[in-house]
Amino acid sequence: MKILASVGARATVLTAAAALTLAAPVAADATAYLMYLKGSEGPPAVPMRVVWDARDDANGRVTIDLGDKYEPALTKLGLPRVLEYDATRDKSQFSVRDGEFARFVKVVATSIVQGFLTASPVLGAWAQPADVKVHTAALLITPARERLELIARLYVTYLDPQKSGPPKVQDLIKGDIIFVGLPEPTGRDEVGRPDKP
Repeated sequence: MKILASVGARATVLTAAAALTLAAPVAADATAYLMYLKGSEGPPAVPMRVVWDARDDANGRVTIDLGDKYEPALTKLGLPRVLEYDATRDKSQFSVRDGEFARFVKVVATSIVQGFLTASPVLGAWAQPADVKVHTAALLITPARERLELIARLYVTYLDPQKSGPPKVQDLIKGDIIFVGLPEPTGRDEVGRPDKP
């Protein structure tokens, strides 16, 4: 299960927990950003969308639209497509440490682990409950007029079945998944671009 430590596995968890796409109405004082997984900025990657609304110097609200692509899977899991969280200033960043986000991460992680157990070559693993523990689930937001950084700080473990002996606690994800993005172009910003009439 070493592949779980890879960036790809971490991205899978957050992509379900925070792949951030499609347009939603934006309040006048809010800014919509087109976000990419750090290191994959630009084509062919599809940008994700986050709306940041700085209410004052100490409080803000982040809205994450997970988009059409993930809506069927989220609906099966009983999860919403659009996530909205209040954020509070924590030094130079804003943070979201919300029980609902932790619950969202747990439901998604449980579904992923259940898939691992179903596919496991260990005899009887499919019958083991997908026991997942969310130790850390936080969003850290660093807004700037020209750029937004969104970090999903996640630490999730599960019980990995063994060929002999009891299941062993394994990390599903432990670390940061970083998204960066620029403000979403408005119709005014697109005028004069060679690819726009």
